[in-house]
Amino acid sequence: MRSTNKRFISALACASAMTALAIADPMGVTKTHQVVQAATDNVPARSAGVDVASWQGTNLTQQAKSGAKFTVVKVSESTNYQNPHAQGQINSAEQNNMMPMGYHYAHFGADSNRAVQEGNYAVSSAQQAGLPQGSYLAADWEQDAHNNTNGGREASANAITSFMDTVHNGGYNPMLYSSEWLLKAKVDTNKVTQKYPNSLWVAAYKTMGRQDQPDYNYFPSMSNVAIWQYTPNWRGQNVDGNVNVLPLSNKSNNANQANTNTLNVNTNGQSSSQAPANPVVNTSNKVVDTNWVKQEGTFTTGGAINLRTGASTNSSIIAQLPANSEVKYDAYSTKGNYTWLRQPRANNQYGYLVGRANGQDWGTFKIAPVANHVTKPTTNTAKPAQNVNKPSQPVHVNTNNNVNNNWTKQNGVFITGGAINLRTGASTNSKVIALLPTNTEIKYDAYRTTGQYTWLRQPRANGQYGYLVGRDNGRAWGTFKAGSAAASKPAQNTNKPSQPVHTNTNNNVNSNWTKQNGVFITGGAINLRTGANTNSEVIALLPTNTEIKYDAYRTTGQYTWLRQPRANGQYGYLVGRNNGNAWGTFKAGSAVSTKPATNNKPAQNTHNNKPATNNSNWTKQNGVFITGGTINLRTGASTNSKVIALLPTNTEIKYDAYRTTGQYTWLRQPRANGQYGYLVGRNNGNAWGTFKVGSAKATTPVVHQNVQKPVATTTNNNATWTKQNGTFITGGAINLRTGASTKSPIIETLPINTVIKYDAYYRAGKYVWLRQPRANGQYGYLVGRLNNQAWGTYR
Repeated sequence: MRSTNKRFISALACASAMTALAIADPMGVTKTHQVVQAATDNVPARSAGVDVASWQGTNLTQQAKSGAKFTVVKVSESTNYQNPHAQGQINSAEQNNMMPMGYHYAHFGADSNRAVQEGNYAVSSAQQAGLPQGSYLAADWEQDAHNNTNGGREASANAITSFMDTVHNGGYNPMLYSSEWLLKAKVDTNKVTQKYPNSLWVAAYKTMGRQDQPDYNYFPSMSNVAIWQYTPNWRGQNVDGNVNVLPLSNKSNNANQANTNTLNVNTNGQSSSQAPANPVVNTSNKVVDTNWVKQEGTFTTGGAINLRTGASTNSSIIAQLPANSEVKYDAYSTKGNYTWLRQPRANNQYGYLVGRANGQDWGTFKIAPVANHVTKPTTNTAKPAQNVNKPSQPVHVNTNNNVNNNWTKQNGVFITGGAINLRTGASTNSKVIALLPTNTEIKYDAYRTTGQYTWLRQPRANGQYGYLVGRDNGRAWGTFKAGSAAASKPAQNTNKPSQPVHTNTNNNVNSNWTKQNGVFITGGAINLRTGANTNSEVIALLPTNTEIKYDAYRTTGQYTWLRQPRANGQYGYLVGRNNGNAWGTFKAGSAVSTKPATNNKPAQNTHNNKPATNNSNWTKQNGVFITGGTINLRTGASTNSKVIALLPTNTEIKYDAYRTTGQYTWLRQPRANGQYGYLVGRNNGNAWGTFKVGSAKATTPVVHQNVQKPVATTTNNNATWTKQNGTFITGGAINLRTGASTKSPIIETLPINTVIKYDAYYRAGKYVWLRQPRANGQYGYLVGRLNNQAWGTYR
């Protein structure tokens, strides 16, 4: 399984034998297997486990020797596929003293009726495979072409619980597997876990690479999690790695018998999934149950704070509480530099969060009135002092001595020009309260300049302040709103956040500039800067086709800069030309003279720096080329030439000539002002797109005799290929290449859920390659499997 799409053998595996790619249809074969008791019935918390499907084989000895204590075996999919290796895998797990479990790959989506059908099929498949009664049997509910995850959160939850009910009635303990993202976005998990507490098996990967041990700092921020799938490559064995965060117990759950597993019985008479409801608390942290001061209060988080299973930063994360979350706590304890708050939760459990760090509040405290209780902290020294670490009505403790002295009073409004940190003090070393996004309005009451920064002071609740940089070396980091107060903009002196004055370190800003009103349309992404220098600060990255009105230009060295008037008398600067080559289009008619003159100003371009080969030895041909992937359009027919733009997939390019130099066949695209753009049409004879038929008499460039047409090479393209017509749906982003090798050039990156028709497959080492027929007798090649694990769905 994977966090967003499970590696599985789809229905194609049930319909056709695929020799190296698929499994023959096992349906119609009646299996009988006597139900036996597992070799082990209990697994303690934080034990390692794996999950396997048909391509992992039946011998699980290696996983057991590596420390796996349980194995989750795929038993079925939809209502027409059973894992042919399930019985062998379950037997191997039992022989290696691992607790076997099962899962069913769901196709029922949000359809409760179909969920019942699949539940019955899963139970029958589990019984045939010999999975002991009372074992866990999970619904693997994922985003897939066969499983509709867009049926609505409530409807999806209803279907899932219908499946789980059916599994329970069939004598197994039900669970729900999916990715953290999908469960949060598409399923009302509260509805599921109210009926089946602690029944979630959640996938959340820190990395797609090898991972041997779970990093509990990355634990999914969800409640009712019993098992965490944390890696797709456990110990380099190419099996999914799991850890049970709660103890697991394979007790009898036969619906026709009296249920003796009292730990798994919910109050409604329905069996829960698998475990004691109480979570595993970090017992190594002695402050959890001792040295706590009773105090009932409410804490409102000032930013995102982790809620943990224990009062330690090493404890597992239950959830990440967003800013402004209200948490009711009943006690606090200070350990080291942290003051922890204890939150009562269901089933006599607790959650723990940091309320203070180094005396600084991480939010707002609201203490219950004394009339309502008598647990409010007194002033004795055994409890946190009023100004040190007591989580009481917060007191703003600021480590910067400049907070209230040497500040100039001024009421104003500042609009952030980019993301800016709001801090607890006027220092870049002060703690960040929040990251203010672009265009945030901040009301400030004073400012102060220290070193290169001018700080603004923002009044906040409870007499506290927030501090943010308004200027850096005199340059405003946003806009000071006019009229927000009698003096809404700081005065004009250099050390106050005054009416923004463009302070430019380049002496060429207002000298030696040629006045010209015009419009420039960017031909690619270009930086807009605070000065006419590549070392100047970037204001914004202008995307392709951005219209910029400029009022002057100047050439310095290789660059011709355009000056853009901005608000408050400031300017932005961008490169319009590099070595005379325009980085976009100068719009005609925007002024009497819209294009800079032909001297060293951004003039009508003669394209003087084109490679000498650009206009010689070119073969004339008018045609249309459609890019098969992202391709650079350059100023010359060389990979060293500057990139004008990155052409996306399926871009139509009209070309008037082509030329082959080395491995590349270049196409020449006529552009405005007598200029050209150049792009690669072929690499070693392999087309990087499609040459449109009928666009000219001969639309496909004639390749030199020594350059082979893109035909599969004898090493990997035609040799030992097995013919098979099929359809493959990508399970993630996969590169389509010119050959069956990871070193072959990339034609394009296929996004997830791309449908690819292939006509043959080929195994090379750990990869199984699929061959996709393309235009002009060419092929594209993509990986369909890695180490026998499918990278998508075969249909």
